[in-house]
Amino acid sequence: MSSERDASETTEEYVAIKLMKKDQSCHMRSGKSKEEEEEVVEEGESEGRDYTLTEETVQEILGPVDDTECAVGGALQRLATPLSYIVLSSAAALVQGMFYTFANATLSTIERRFRLPSKVSAFVTTGNDLVQLFLGIPLAYAAGRGHRPRWLALSMLGAAAACLLATSPHFIFGAGDLASSVTQNDLTAANKGLCRGQQEGKEAAGAGGGAESNSSCTEGGGDISTEQYAVVTLHLLAQVLAGVASLMYYTIGHTYLDDAVTKDKVPIFLAISGGFRILGPVCAYSLASWCLSMWVDPSLEPPLPPRHPQWIGAWWIGYLVIGSCLALEAWLLGLLPKTLPEARRRALRELWKAAEKGGREGVRALAVTLRPAHRSPLRGLIGGMRRLIKNKVYMLIVLNQSIFWFSFIGYITFKPKFLEHQFKMSAARANQYIAGAALAASLAGWLITGSTLTLFKPRSRSVLTFMSCLSLLNCFLHLSMVNVSCDREVIHGMDTVLQGGGVPSPGPLDASGASGVEGELGECLTECSCTSKFSPVCVDGRDTFYSACFAGCTSFTSPFASLTTTNSSATTANFTTTTTKKVYEKCTCVATIMNTSSHIQPSATSSAPLSGGWSGAPSAVDGYCSHECPAFYMYLALSVLTKMTLAASRVPVNIILFRCVEPRDKNLGLGVFNSALALAAFIPAPVVFGWAIDTACCLWEESCGGRGSCWLYDIDAFRKILHGIPAGLMALCFLTELVLIFLHKSIHLYGSAGTMSKDQEK
Repeated sequence: MSSERDASETTEEYVAIKLMKKDQSCHMRSGKSKEEEEEVVEEGESEGRDYTLTEETVQEILGPVDDTECAVGGALQRLATPLSYIVLSSAAALVQGMFYTFANATLSTIERRFRLPSKVSAFVTTGNDLVQLFLGIPLAYAAGRGHRPRWLALSMLGAAAACLLATSPHFIFGAGDLASSVTQNDLTAANKGLCRGQQEGKEAAGAGGGAESNSSCTEGGGDISTEQYAVVTLHLLAQVLAGVASLMYYTIGHTYLDDAVTKDKVPIFLAISGGFRILGPVCAYSLASWCLSMWVDPSLEPPLPPRHPQWIGAWWIGYLVIGSCLALEAWLLGLLPKTLPEARRRALRELWKAAEKGGREGVRALAVTLRPAHRSPLRGLIGGMRRLIKNKVYMLIVLNQSIFWFSFIGYITFKPKFLEHQFKMSAARANQYIAGAALAASLAGWLITGSTLTLFKPRSRSVLTFMSCLSLLNCFLHLSMVNVSCDREVIHGMDTVLQGGGVPSPGPLDASGASGVEGELGECLTECSCTSKFSPVCVDGRDTFYSACFAGCTSFTSPFASLTTTNSSATTANFTTTTTKKVYEKCTCVATIMNTSSHIQPSATSSAPLSGGWSGAPSAVDGYCSHECPAFYMYLALSVLTKMTLAASRVPVNIILFRCVEPRDKNLGLGVFNSALALAAFIPAPVVFGWAIDTACCLWEESCGGRGSCWLYDIDAFRKILHGIPAGLMALCFLTELVLIFLHKSIHLYGSAGTMSKDQEK
């Protein structure tokens, strides 16, 4: 049966299409001049002479029949269908899309682990886009002329190698000195950060304290610098390889899909593929949540909760999972044929119609648009670029999407960090909320618009008007999120540190210049010799202090003494601790201030009830005090709506990109489009947003005499920057879409102008 079907398909290409020549004699008998007769004959050769669409002509235009055969063949040949490609490409999009999202979700953890400032870590993420900028045009053009599934498979294999590069810093450098100090070195009294006497504090600052801060720099200062450079380089290379996979998917992957199905069904297939692509970030956030809930060295159990600013999750495990899946997808995509049989039959029918209507010239005109011309690739590339630059609709879409993606990339890169600092969530919990909000909203946006375009086929003007309304709504949503905030949580001792400029120093702080509550706290701390290392603790579940030393704690109970037993602890205001956490005890400064003054009150966001003072010395645990923020649910709702509006515009944009250029320029057009996005959005957006967000930092970590990562932000400034910039950019998107509405007549969303109804063209 299979051989008979292949034979019939081959025979179909041998069919000769005879076009009967019209009688020219009546035109020759009217005494026409020689020039007029030659003109009539020349016209008759293109419109009426016999013309045979031979096998050689078909193969010259569409390629040999072997291009429709799978790499393995046999029974798998029956799976060479558009549906099979949709399944494989969607699965590949899901896994490949996990890489970039997972990198963003673990960005703040990598910053803490390797002491990288935001602008440096953000620069690493631009490696994904360097490929789009420098290789987007030549790769898309070359891959479009070759075996597209194999190019796509090769790029996915490169993305799998990228995962190995990304996770390699952990195996090269280990968990890091910060993780070691928390789990091992922190057991020594000098490194506990407790309240000590002046003499002891001076000795610790001169010996132990200084060693804590500078030992890694003095003993291995080059190692620290080498480690940071190595991490940046390895992750940059990983992003470059992942960028190739992203480029191939968004160029030849989409055009292969567009060729595989009829034009009126492309929107729903794009929506399905996009829906699976959305599951990639959702799965990545879930994977990041699971990984970051574990300590960077899973064999150890640190005395810190995941909400603690010094918590470092197992960021490296997720890359191993993603890389394994990418390798499997690469093998499956490599089995697909160069051209799907259904796509070839559809192109052959178009050749027949062209031959019937225009003869040789009709076939020649269609062939020019279906394949690259038989000339040097460089000349073909230059000609395609010239056509794209002169295309007004195409250039406006590129401008519109450059603004859109600048806004989106910058926002989504730093949103997990914002959730951590605004709502005091751990990185794992923040990623869980992002995953849940993104899934339903994005799927709804893609599927609703894709189904609507396929079933109802709205006019191009209606589609563009819908896109402009989405941009305007998105602008208002971001402006609304600027005003959604929680009550500012008081961190006792913070003002004392900020008076020193916001950059910690290893030596003891002088708190004598503080006033009010901070002044009373400073008087108590004069005997403690505290440093400005930020390590917040929650005192009896009610008040957050800058560190255990700032709370006046003089001793601690370590979980390492007996991990299998549970010790009872003081319970105040329904607050309990166990030996799974390090418990700081005898916090005398808190007790002294509370028993002698009424200045210190529980944090406004604390859920613990007030009690009249402390009896005895209070205890504390690492991390912020738990608190409820009702505004978080409002923010989550606005995030869902924002995500839906962003997703709803994706299918129309892709369809317009396919239809506003000639078929022969689709691959090149998408390559130029991705290069423009890399230059104008993907590369500068994280750096610009990172630089702007760094201006909101109040407290920097000191790493080897320079700035490390930011410990604490001015959250109001952070919120305005993160949401204000996207609001302004979406307003610019709205203006460009208004211009596109006036050019809508040149956009044929569901095929050529000849196949559209008059109502759709209006």
